[in-house]
Amino acid sequence: MSHVHLPLTPQWLYWPQPWVWALLLLLVIPGLWWLWLHPRRRLVIRYSGLETLCRAGGAWHRHLRLLLPTLRTAALASLIIAAARPQIPNQSRRVVVEGIAIQMVVDCSSSMLDTDLSPRNQPQTRLDVVKDVFRRFVVGDHKLPGRPNDLIGMIRFARYPDAVCPLTLDRQVLLDVLDQSHTVLWYDQSGNLRGNKDEDGTAIGDALALAVEHLKDLKRTAGSGDQMVITSRVVILLTDGENNAGMITPMQAGELAATFGIKVYAILAGTGQRTMFGQRLPVDDTELRRIAEVTGGQCFRAGDQAALEQIYAQIDQLERSKTEEHSFLEWGELSWGWLMAAFVCLAGQTLLDATLLRKIP
Repeated sequence: MSHVHLPLTPQWLYWPQPWVWALLLLLVIPGLWWLWLHPRRRLVIRYSGLETLCRAGGAWHRHLRLLLPTLRTAALASLIIAAARPQIPNQSRRVVVEGIAIQMVVDCSSSMLDTDLSPRNQPQTRLDVVKDVFRRFVVGDHKLPGRPNDLIGMIRFARYPDAVCPLTLDRQVLLDVLDQSHTVLWYDQSGNLRGNKDEDGTAIGDALALAVEHLKDLKRTAGSGDQMVITSRVVILLTDGENNAGMITPMQAGELAATFGIKVYAILAGTGQRTMFGQRLPVDDTELRRIAEVTGGQCFRAGDQAALEQIYAQIDQLERSKTEEHSFLEWGELSWGWLMAAFVCLAGQTLLDATLLRKIP
C-alpha cells in the first residue's frame, strides 16, 4: 500500500459560517470617516488672529495628521477581518495502490530466431517481436495502458533458466535487461550460427518453477514503511516450442504454481517449428493448456505480431491493479496575521499621536 500526499491547487480563501457575517462591520468604516471629517465634531479654540498659528505648522503637518485616522481605520478593518476567521484549505490525497506481481518468463532458445511473427516487409525474429510487445505492455502506448503500479521481473530460459531481473518497480532497469536479451544462438554478419549449442533447448518446467520460487513468498515494503498489498501473483510464460530439457516437467511446475495461488498465462508464439526441409510442424500445446487450467490462468496462441498484441491487451484487462484515492482537507487559520496587523497599526497610531503628531487639546 503506497501513500502519496499531493497538495491540490489552486488554494482559495474560505470564510466559515457564521463568522463571515462579521465582514458586514466593514460597512461601518465609511460612516466613521464621515463623523471624523464632519466640522461639527471638531473641538476648536477661538483666537483673535491665526497668523501666528499658521506660521507654527506647515501644510505637511496637517496632511500628515491624516495618518492617524488611517492607522485606526486599518486596525479596525484588520480586527473585523480577523473576527470573520479567514481560512485557507490544505487539501491532499492518499492513493492506495494494490499492485500485482508479474513474472515474465521468455523463451530465448534458437527457435526464437524464426521470423514468422514479424509484420510484412519488416523482418524481425520472434524474440524481437516479443521484446517490442513486452516493452509496450510495461510502459504503455496508444493500445496498451502500461503497468506503472506493478512489480515486474524477467526470467530468460533455453536449456537453463536465468532470473535476469528481480521483481521491481524500476522500469528503466527492466527495459535495459530486456534490450540486452538475445537468443542463446545467433547469426553473425557472415550468416554463421554462433553461441553455445549445449545451452540450446526449451526447459519450460524449470523456468516456470524458478518463477514460482521468486513469487511464492513475495513481500515488499514501501519506502514509507507500509506493506504494499500484492493482490495477485502472475506468470506470463511465452515460448514457441515444447518442453525438451530440464529436470522438472511443465505439469509439475504448474501444480507447484497452483499450490501457491499463482496464475500462469501461457502464450505459444509462432506458426510452428521449422524442419530441415522448410516445412512447419505444429507445436503441441497440451501441456501449456493444462498448466493454465490448473492455475486458473489461460492459454493463448499467437501466430503474428497483431495476435500477440491482442493477447497482452487481454491479459492486461484480466490483471489490473486497484487504485483507491482518499482526499483529506485541513484548514489553516489566517486570523493571527490580521490580529498582528491590527496591533501594529494601533501601536503606530499611539506612538505618533503621543510624539510627532501630538496636539492640544
